[in-house]
Amino acid sequence: MQTMASRIKWNSLFYFLSFAIRLLTNFLLFVGIARFYGPETFGQFTAAHTLSTLFILFADFGFDTLLTTEVARHRERAVALTQQFLSIKLIFCVASTAVMFVLPFFRGASPQTRMLIEIFSFYVLLSALNNFFFALFRGFEHMHQETRISFIINLLLLALLVIFGVLHIPIIAIAIAFVGSRLLGLAIAYGVARKTLGVASLQLSLGEWRTIWKQVAVFGCTFVFGNLFFMLDTVLMTFMGNDHDVGIYQSVFKIVALVLIVPDILTTTLMPVLSKLHREDMQRWDRIGMLLNKTLLFVGLGVSIVMFVYADQIIRLVYGLKEYDEAVPIMRIFSIIVFVRYLAETSALMLTTSGLQRTRMNVVIAATAMNFALNLYVLPQYGILGAASVSLLTNLVVGLGYIVAQRALFISWVTRLKTVLPPFILGACALGLWQIRAVPMFYVLPAVAGLFFAVIYFMGYTAEERLLVSVGGKTS
Repeated sequence: MQTMASRIKWNSLFYFLSFAIRLLTNFLLFVGIARFYGPETFGQFTAAHTLSTLFILFADFGFDTLLTTEVARHRERAVALTQQFLSIKLIFCVASTAVMFVLPFFRGASPQTRMLIEIFSFYVLLSALNNFFFALFRGFEHMHQETRISFIINLLLLALLVIFGVLHIPIIAIAIAFVGSRLLGLAIAYGVARKTLGVASLQLSLGEWRTIWKQVAVFGCTFVFGNLFFMLDTVLMTFMGNDHDVGIYQSVFKIVALVLIVPDILTTTLMPVLSKLHREDMQRWDRIGMLLNKTLLFVGLGVSIVMFVYADQIIRLVYGLKEYDEAVPIMRIFSIIVFVRYLAETSALMLTTSGLQRTRMNVVIAATAMNFALNLYVLPQYGILGAASVSLLTNLVVGLGYIVAQRALFISWVTRLKTVLPPFILGACALGLWQIRAVPMFYVLPAVAGLFFAVIYFMGYTAEERLLVSVGGKTS
């Protein structure tokens, strides 16, 4: 019989692959646009893409998270849950797509940005529906299905990008390719979903929409505002600033999205497992949460140190420092944000899996309101550096809110010697790296990575914990 540790590891691997494929495709695309089209066109494309990501939040509105947790808890009701949730989500998808399509007619944007926004409005509809079926697969802990579909559609997209790059196709075609890849993914995902559920087709039903709405409203508000406070500055820049500033800001944001893959993978993979354990075995729920928190603390600290110390070298490597030198101080601010998000992610997950989603919702709504108010003042006065500072403050407030809400668990996790000692050693290493930061990072990082791993693995984990986090570890 497959052990829980083995199941978690395989699911983590599959989700990592699906997430990494999508992220790598987007990252290569954005780097290519940034290098070959310049900051202005890069700003136009990323503005439209970021706006579509924002509207996907409204289209998803927490249905995916709730579907994953409910299917994990009640497999016997999976068909009914899927059909009922899908019926209401379709309404949100169509409404979000329509609003995004007409938005450029009411708010100022350059003609190129307006056209890109209109194309990406259809990306909202197709991506949100893809996300719904991926959430269903996660509820069944069938992450391999999402990986397979992501591989197919993103491989196709990458192939198209190579062709477009060679032929110097206009950027509009790249946006259309994005939309087309999601249409193919939806067709495949729907077929897999029918087989997973054992039905010939999915029937739409709005009979229990009031009951579902009561369930999903808290998840939806948490999901929307939990992402909105992190993206709001870019949206405001699109309509208050200029395409060049958006391009500089987003050049850092895309790198940050890449390094945030680790907490996203682990929390998404563990969500159905912890949802079950909170009802069945509180001790193991606490134990897995502690191990996750410790792992994210160590990894997040290491990633943040590298981003802070080598910000200029990373920007030069990815984009070229000549046109993107303004991104360096932004990168250093975001390196701190990355650490805060790694540190607070487990507390947020424990709130969700313990039925305290409303607390999480209140935190992110307050943070979004604060972020909006501050950016209205800061953006015109201080530009992108001010926006990054507001983002840091907002993430600190959110992280502190999650930790305070789960303070008993958090204090019990971080007051253990093996949790406290490695960060002090890594902090001392960071001071040494700062003194020799002029040395190319490729000469230094292999040795540093080996030291970080040794400190974390042997000083941060007990023998039993090392067994659990190592490949092939088992638990009952």
